[in-house]
Amino acid sequence: MAGKRDFGALRRLPSGHWQVRYHLPTGERITAPLTFRTRADANAWLSQLETEMRRGIWVDPRAGQVRPDDYAQAWLNGMSMLAPRTREIYASQLNLHILPAVDPGVPALGELAIGEITSELVRVWHASLVKARTRSVAAKAYVRLRQILGQAVKDDRLAKNPCRIDRGGLERHSEQRFINLGQLYQLADAIDPRYRALVLTAGLTGLRQGELFALRRRDLDLAGGWIHVRRKRIRLASGEVIEDEPKTEAGLRRVAVGQRLGDELRHHVRAYTPKGLEAYVFTTGTGLPLDRNNFRQRTWEPATAKTGLGGLRFHDMRHTAGTLAAQTGASTKERMARLGHASPRASLIYQHAAEERERRIADLLDQLTEALAPIIPIRPAAEADGV
Repeated sequence: MAGKRDFGALRRLPSGHWQVRYHLPTGERITAPLTFRTRADANAWLSQLETEMRRGIWVDPRAGQVRPDDYAQAWLNGMSMLAPRTREIYASQLNLHILPAVDPGVPALGELAIGEITSELVRVWHASLVKARTRSVAAKAYVRLRQILGQAVKDDRLAKNPCRIDRGGLERHSEQRFINLGQLYQLADAIDPRYRALVLTAGLTGLRQGELFALRRRDLDLAGGWIHVRRKRIRLASGEVIEDEPKTEAGLRRVAVGQRLGDELRHHVRAYTPKGLEAYVFTTGTGLPLDRNNFRQRTWEPATAKTGLGGLRFHDMRHTAGTLAAQTGASTKERMARLGHASPRASLIYQHAAEERERRIADLLDQLTEALAPIIPIRPAAEADGV
């Protein structure tokens, strides 16, 4: 039995369920992708469809039949402004946490059509990811899924984004770890002497590991007391090495160094840095650029274990530098400028962080170091050599 309406038509199937048919503005006849248990349910669905079409917010459900893995890859390929490392991280999130099955009781998102991903399914998927991985992993994966399905809405493949979990993308970071100045010098004493200045520079200036690994002789103005941060050096999971400018303007900066750290760097350059302005400041024993993984396994982890600082990450040196700068009385804006942090008001922050104050931070760090002289050995001041 069929039911006629001004818009669309209803037909009762042998099963007792109701089928809906309607015409697109092009004249094409469409059968709804689902059936309804009652005539009232079918009428309600058809009425909503008619309203959406008249308001211009209707989305053809067939457009949502694309698989998430195909659509996500196309989305990622279209993100032309992503840095290589960021692209690699996004791809890893998709392949490890978003597309495959997370829990035997939860459908793998990658095996569905994007139009089949409901808000309820997203909530179940997110909860299972929190349980199977960590809250931080789940938050990052949720943000990425929300971005992808948000693009699907813009592409008229979905009527609305099913990612609607309150604070679903909020990460709960573990407390940042840092060490005090005495521990920093103990770690510098324990590590291979070739990397003593590297550790101290990281802990006192807050340069990122990739920024330190990319430093060249011409980036050091030790006579003036400055390090110029111009680039970063990273190795991708593929093995490809990328060396380019920091990803934000805030990363391009010059950082003041005090006399003590300047002396450490002078000694290091004379003893370990190859000749030439383009030579890397910090290298392996064979003069090659440092590799993050090799340095961590062969040098960093043994030194941290030796000093009772097992589990300390090299990135924690940035937290250490920020904490030590705060102890000198540096303001939040000044610490952000020193560490190369970006923000929506970055231009104002870097414009108003005076170089005189930057110099003062380095000098006060010197004073803190001097106070420890009776406790820890401090390298004697070296004669200026124009480095």
